[in-house]
Amino acid sequence: MRSVNWLIILAIFCIPIYAESGQTIVLTDEDGRSVTVPLNPEHIVCLSPGAAEVLCALDARDRIVAVTNDCNIPSSLLGLESVGESGREADIERILEIKPDLVIAKTGALFAKDDEKKLTDYGIPVLRYRVLHIDTLFPVIEDMGKLLQKEEQANEMRNWIDGYYQTILDRVGTLPDAKKPSVYFMSMGHTDWTGNRASTGNSRIAEAGGRNIAADLPVTVPHVETEWIIEQNPEIMVYSMSSEQHKGTYPTIEEMKAKQQEIMSQPGFEVIDAVKTGRVYVADINMGSGLSEMVTMLYYAKWFHPDLFQDIDPRSVHAELLQKYAHMDIKDIHQVYPEDPVGV
Repeated sequence: MRSVNWLIILAIFCIPIYAESGQTIVLTDEDGRSVTVPLNPEHIVCLSPGAAEVLCALDARDRIVAVTNDCNIPSSLLGLESVGESGREADIERILEIKPDLVIAKTGALFAKDDEKKLTDYGIPVLRYRVLHIDTLFPVIEDMGKLLQKEEQANEMRNWIDGYYQTILDRVGTLPDAKKPSVYFMSMGHTDWTGNRASTGNSRIAEAGGRNIAADLPVTVPHVETEWIIEQNPEIMVYSMSSEQHKGTYPTIEEMKAKQQEIMSQPGFEVIDAVKTGRVYVADINMGSGLSEMVTMLYYAKWFHPDLFQDIDPRSVHAELLQKYAHMDIKDIHQVYPEDPVGV
């Protein structure tokens, strides 16, 4: 009987503090699940870079007690305790020791269901967001605003981003296909993996006024042969540079330029229009997540249609975003190469 009592006491200590106040809110996360979470949580473990960026933009950096290593924007996150390289390798035992009020992870298989169950069995709720495109960025901004009781601040952020987003959609929305350049997107650090119509890469290309040459392929992330790429002869190529392909937190101009030259030098690529004109662009994979997704869209739009976006400098917008929401100076941060349209 005495041992049973100790088990009850232990279980009580494992229950997050928010349960004492009873203040909770139900949020529907990116996986479409309705999750009851503490209102205004004090201790958050974040395994999702996009969500971490939004939390910090809402001045909640001091509420984040641990992150995974891929949560690197803003730079203030780099000093926090690490619980793994990414959500897939998260140290669940350490997270349980931390006893957070809330864990925010990535969607689907990027955070194992078994790992989530270990957390929820101890009363720690889990929200899931990946935040790879504007249509998933806006909901997480709204959700974090509600969670932190900072809805006015969240609305201001959303509207600022949406202003640029709508500018892109308005300027390219009526273009006929004949005026949209053909684009080959190289996914996650590979020249031979791309995305079809169902992919986030396709959404960026289409909304920025391009035609994805892989749109009609049968799987979401298809592997393609060099001969197929050459046959399609894209006018523009965009490469997503993975974190393993550069040494620092952000890639240098030299590293991105070397990657561009490597791509353009592949046997057979010399006949592709994008290579002939130099319209081969390299983008840090981190630019395709969180608030930076809006800047990525601006770069795509200007690369595809420089005549329509002469009045917009994506780097200046990026500098404003970093200053406004990450309290960072852009300094030597260059996350795309080349930044300006070329060969046109």
